Amino acid sequence: FMYYPIEQTFHLSLMRATGLGDATFTGFDNYIRLFANEEFQAGLIHVFAWAFWSVVIQIPLAFFIAFSLSAYRNKITNPLRAVYYLASILPSAITAMLGRFMFAPNFGIIASLSAKLHWTWLAKIDFLGNPDLAFWSVFTVATWAYSGFNIIYLMANIEQIPMEIREASQLDGANRWQYARFIVLPMVSYSIRICAILCIVGSLKIFDLPYLLTKGGPGYATTTLGIILYKQGFVNWQYGKAAAVGVVIFLLSLIFTVAQFAWQRKEGDV
Repeated sequence: FMYYPIEQTFHLSLMRATGLGDATFTGFDNYIRLFANEEFQAGLIHVFAWAFWSVVIQIPLAFFIAFSLSAYRNKITNPLRAVYYLASILPSAITAMLGRFMFAPNFGIIASLSAKLHWTWLAKIDFLGNPDLAFWSVFTVATWAYSGFNIIYLMANIEQIPMEIREASQLDGANRWQYARFIVLPMVSYSIRICAILCIVGSLKIFDLPYLLTKGGPGYATTTLGIILYKQGFVNWQYGKAAAVGVVIFLLSLIFTVAQFAWQRKEGDV
């Protein structure tokens, strides 16, 4: 049940199949055409960039917020947990709608605030329609949407650290951020790596937010492998090419996951 769909996807990726008539075996022609395609090249670059910036920005941000909520506990800590996690459970369609409302030129949230501050140049910027800004605009929405899980997960791990360790660090004269840097960070490093794996694999297959916000545009500015797979399979009816894109996503995810766990095993974490 688990391996049969994978095997069939590999098999379909070697065929020219449109759903009409018999499929024709073409070998690796689908892969050759994909890697020579400008849109696929752009999508490949974007998912790698997305994975890199997800690890570089989202993970440190999640750790900073998680530690702050754990170290500075007060009456609003639990409500803040709910607020941060809320974005993770919102449907992608609602998240995308909020993102479009935030970045809409002339009447969006950013445009309205800019107009009140008399920053007319900022109010007129079409963040999602500008090829130079679209990727970062979509990534900003995704950071808000996807960081909630990392925050709650890291916060749960931070709160598992025995109070005796915190008290010992205080006796040694460590302030809160020294405690975070030299004690908390090493102790939750395994959890951070898990978050990194999820960020990377999620980046390789991301589809919903970029498609709902920009449909991969303008041009190929925000296209991803997931969007290309959708277009090939459900717009162009090229099932063989769609399967080939799926195989590429699967292999990239497998390589990153195996490499990460191999490194952790070498380090003695697993």
